[in-house]
Amino acid sequence: MMAWAGWVLPPLVGAVIGGVTNDVAIRMLFRPYTPWRIAGVQLPLTPGLIPRERHHIALAIADTFTAHVLDGDQVVDLFLTEQLRAALKEKVVAMVDQLGGVLGANPAMLTMAKGMAGDVLLREIDTLARAAGPDGDHIRERIRMRIDTLDLAELEALVLGFSRKQFRAITWFGVFLGGLIGAVQVLLMQVLPAV
Repeated sequence: MMAWAGWVLPPLVGAVIGGVTNDVAIRMLFRPYTPWRIAGVQLPLTPGLIPRERHHIALAIADTFTAHVLDGDQVVDLFLTEQLRAALKEKVVAMVDQLGGVLGANPAMLTMAKGMAGDVLLREIDTLARAAGPDGDHIRERIRMRIDTLDLAELEALVLGFSRKQFRAITWFGVFLGGLIGAVQVLLMQVLPAV
């Protein structure tokens, strides 16, 4: 019985230690949320990495988002879709028709005015939207402020939401690595007899 335990226990204990330490390390990214103090001295590694560096993380996320995902022109393009442009043009055509009917305008002139008015309006709306719309700095600042003002539990849930699978894989890698180290330890103890 003792020989069996000598072969199984070190890899098992190593696996448990590897899994627990990796899980604790992942949790320490977020926890504790506030610094811990003993006799007025802040303990090292408190608060967790993300609460401590949240301002820098928020800025880095905002910079990355505006540089690689959406800038000011792309935000304007999100709102000025082809559907919206078509609806605006239809509205202009209806207004020109209505105005032409009231003024008794020439039908040929009315048809030409409909097309021109719609094109001019859309061009002006596009110009105004790009001039007055959000620029990259404005978007970046809004994203930074939003992340910066998130409750730490919300921020933790957000990060865990899209990385839970990867964190679980890190924990299981710790289990594997700890078990492997325990197995190597058993093999070394068998190969190198006690002196």
